Amino acid sequence: MAQRWFVTGVAGGLGQALATALLDRGDIVVGTARRVAEAEAFARSRPGAAHGIALDLDDHGRIAAAVEQAMALAGGGIDVVVNNAGRSLFAPVEETPLDDAKALFATNLFGPMAVMQAFLPHVRRQGRGTFVTISSGCGLMGVPGLGAYCASKFALEGLCETLAIEMAGFGGRMMLVEPGAVRTRFISHGTAEVGARGGHYGTLDGGKDLLDAYYQDKAMAPEAVVAAILAALDGGDPPPRLVLGDDTRPGARAKFQALADMLAD
Repeated sequence: MAQRWFVTGVAGGLGQALATALLDRGDIVVGTARRVAEAEAFARSRPGAAHGIALDLDDHGRIAAAVEQAMALAGGGIDVVVNNAGRSLFAPVEETPLDDAKALFATNLFGPMAVMQAFLPHVRRQGRGTFVTISSGCGLMGVPGLGAYCASKFALEGLCETLAIEMAGFGGRMMLVEPGAVRTRFISHGTAEVGARGGHYGTLDGGKDLLDAYYQDKAMAPEAVVAAILAALDGGDPPPRLVLGDDTRPGARAKFQALADMLAD
C-alpha cells in the first residue's frame, strides 16, 4: 500500500534523493521548496504522485496552512513527515554574529518545530504517524567552524527526544537521522561563511574550502543515506537514532562510551 509523505526541501540534495526514491516505489510525496518554480517543477516530475508546495521554513506563520494544504493534496492524511530542509554557517564561535546565529536557529530549529506542531493534531487523530528528522553528526559532536550549526542541531535533537516521549501515548514515532558528510550541494550552496578569522584560529584559515575538501574525501552518496532511512522505517519500529557514515560513527561511539564510563558505578 502506498504511503503518504511530507518532505521539506525537495529541490535538491538529500530531500530530492529521498523524494525520488519514494516516488519510484509508488508512494505519494508532498514536497516543499523555497521557490514557486521549484515546487511546480517537483509536482510536474510525477503528476498525481508528486505534489509541490512553495514554503520558506523561516516563514513560521505560513507553516500551519502549508500542512493543511499537504493533508488535502495527499488525500486527507500523511503517514511520514520528514524535516529535511536546513542550512549551515561557517565561522568561529567568537566571530559568529548573533543575528546570523538566530537566523540559523529560525531555519534549523523553529522551522521543524512549527512543522511538527502543525502535524501533531493529525497524528493524534490518526493514532499513528512518524517524524523523521534529518539532524547531523554535528548534532552529536562539536566541529570547529560550525559552532552555531552544531548548536542548532543539538537543540533540534533535544526537542525531538522530548517529543518522542510526549507523543508515544498516541502512536507517534520519532527517528533522528545523524549522517556525516553527504555528497550534495549543502556545503557550497547551504553554508554561509562569516567572520574574519583574523589569524586567531589558524586551523580555520582555509574557510569553507576546508569543508569542501573534507566532503570530497569523506562524503556518502545521498542514495546510501536514503536507502538506510527506508530500511530502518520499513523494518518495523524505527530506531530512535540512525547514525550514518564512517566519519561520524566512531566519534559518536567514543563519546557515548565515555559518558557511560563516567556514569558507571
